[in-house]
Amino acid sequence: MIIRSPSLLAMMLLLAVPAVVPRAASGQLASIRGRVTETGRAAPLPGASVVLREEGGARRGTLTGARGEFLLTRLRPGQYFLTVSFVGFGTRTDTLELGFDEVVVFDVSLTEAAEVLSEVVVEETRVVEGRSTAGLEVVMPSALARVPMPDVSYDLAGYLLTLPGFVSTGDRGGQLYVRGGTSTQNLVLVDGIPIFQPFHIIGFYSAFPADIISFADVYAGGFGARYGGRISSVVDITTANGSKERTEGAVSFAPFVSGLRFSIPVEKGKVSLTGSIRESVIEQIAPDLLGQELPYRFGDRFLKLHAFLNQTSSLSLTGLRTFDEGNLGTTDEERPSSWKNDAFGFRYTFLPDTDAVLSQFAMHYSRMESAYQPAPNVQQVADVDAFTMEILIAYLMGKSRVHVGLFGNLNRFHYDLGPGSRSVSTGITSGGAYVDTQFEISPSFRLEPGVRYEAFSRGVRGSLAPRIRALMLPFGPGSRQQWSVAWGRYHQQIVGLNNEQDVSDVFTVWAPAPRNSPVPKATHVILGVQQRLWRWMELSLEGYWKGLENLAFPVFDDIPNKVLGFSRVDGTARGFDARIEVNRRRFYAQVGYTLSEVEYRWTDPGRAVIDGVASIGAGDSPAFNPPHDRPHQLNTTVQYALGQTSLTARWQYGSGLPFTQIRGFHQALSVDPQNPGALLGDVGTTKVSRGVPYGARLPAYHRLDISVDHKFVRHRSVTTLQAGLINAYDRANIFQYNFFSGERVNQLPLVPSIGLSVELR
Repeated sequence: MIIRSPSLLAMMLLLAVPAVVPRAASGQLASIRGRVTETGRAAPLPGASVVLREEGGARRGTLTGARGEFLLTRLRPGQYFLTVSFVGFGTRTDTLELGFDEVVVFDVSLTEAAEVLSEVVVEETRVVEGRSTAGLEVVMPSALARVPMPDVSYDLAGYLLTLPGFVSTGDRGGQLYVRGGTSTQNLVLVDGIPIFQPFHIIGFYSAFPADIISFADVYAGGFGARYGGRISSVVDITTANGSKERTEGAVSFAPFVSGLRFSIPVEKGKVSLTGSIRESVIEQIAPDLLGQELPYRFGDRFLKLHAFLNQTSSLSLTGLRTFDEGNLGTTDEERPSSWKNDAFGFRYTFLPDTDAVLSQFAMHYSRMESAYQPAPNVQQVADVDAFTMEILIAYLMGKSRVHVGLFGNLNRFHYDLGPGSRSVSTGITSGGAYVDTQFEISPSFRLEPGVRYEAFSRGVRGSLAPRIRALMLPFGPGSRQQWSVAWGRYHQQIVGLNNEQDVSDVFTVWAPAPRNSPVPKATHVILGVQQRLWRWMELSLEGYWKGLENLAFPVFDDIPNKVLGFSRVDGTARGFDARIEVNRRRFYAQVGYTLSEVEYRWTDPGRAVIDGVASIGAGDSPAFNPPHDRPHQLNTTVQYALGQTSLTARWQYGSGLPFTQIRGFHQALSVDPQNPGALLGDVGTTKVSRGVPYGARLPAYHRLDISVDHKFVRHRSVTTLQAGLINAYDRANIFQYNFFSGERVNQLPLVPSIGLSVELR
């Protein structure tokens, strides 16, 4: 691969030199996460105070969220005293010894006190640990158990779809759209490794099971300068380090997926190995269980080695492999569609004893291979891989921090859309630097300015992207109300292409933006308010606007699957998200609603771009709603717990998505090569006649899922039995329409499930 930009080459060479750079400190210093519940009932206690005191007397604290969860990050190694208290309950204090780069899981149960206690006031409530701020949702593993699954385990994918602004085409296909962005405009990271296809072919499942996740930072927009390469959203997953003291594990059996997880102390106190294996079984069980075929096979493999090299440094190696095969209803073959991910990462971290300066070096490799067969004898393939390097340093200055970063990326692409198109292989490079800061102006006000610069190959100009986030507690550290804002500029050189003749985006081609053209970019504006109405009820409201520019949009010929080139579109995504959570001792409910609109506009309606040359028609309509525009979306989740038994129900509704209607097919007459003005009598190429691009909408999507589970808790083990129904009233939601055969393919039917898991701890 040739690097054509001298400045970019120099920047890549700098990656071999120690430099100053930062990253999210939450994954580098020690962290404590946990959940506060009521003894005997396991009911969460939202609003409980969690105070952490160092040996020297310095304190920091937070309040538990609506699910009783808390998270304290960026803790230097040493001894701490953790005190948890709640009105009407006894106080608990524990001593914790934190190691370098360690994530401690500490769940607390409080016993109801005989006497009524006066209200506990936390003198210092750290704004840093806010659960939801300006597009950011900090997701803890305990939250995933709120979503019914056809499985005894839980998964991040199911939880994300309960968040306002997150849209999926349904329970098949593995695509996720966030606040007007496409699935290829989302950045999904697992321990810093980018994952191109983060969801399985069955949309309930992500490529990483819930029990390997320590926590996830989910940005629906407005993310900071340390993230780049995407213009819509970020899902940054930090996986748990295995236990270095004792062997732990879990095994689960269910109709959709069965799995195994283990954690082994390779060298006690120093080195741990964590692994996870999941494999689908629905393909074998479906004919007997459902009376119909579900020809899908998928699974994933995860392995992580984490080691303390000495008192000041640590090393982690992460590997992930996923695979999906299935028939999406396009042919009569058994499994004509497939994709797989391979991802590997290395991270070395150094924290000196005397200075609050953290250094890190990381390398990542990620690859996705996909194949799709829309019709007999029509095979489409698309492969993409990425190599990234980072040198990072974080300056920790009390309650503030300054991160500086240097990075480089290499991407390669190969795709072939079958008959009528040519195979394409190409590559791009990019590199740059960023500064990402966080300043605690006061206990009630936090400011996070940052800037990112990135240079691109292929004759594309570099980009400068300033960003800022702010959070304010208007009535002091103990305020029940929280205001947050975010603004930023974002750029993305690689794009995802879909065929407008597909009702659902089941096949995506990754490719570079057109040569010598401006890269796609976006501007985010977010304003949010979070109000705790009562101790057990919380209301969140967010308005957002995204301005989209220079998006590369494919232009298809009237020959099926033939891409003529790319046109450019600009667009806007605007909306309003509302969510209310109720969390009593036995009862939990969440209702989320999104009102939104996504609109694209052809920047030059009569022209498209092929290899940098503008030449051909792009469309007749100056504005249209793209296929992921869902104006109304509603999600309702309810859970009732009685002792160790929980009953959970979820109902979701989404208005119909746009698609392009196929009017029919015709056989074109051949042209006489000797006389271009004359037609021959022989039948020529088959051509397709389409309606107005995305001028029609699918029927509304809605579904009810129900599950019940019971836990048998022992000293070293937890056994869980689960039973449930997916699509309880058997709604026939459309998934795909095969325009070659005229066959409609629906989403999953009513699916009963029963599962068993055993966890050793």
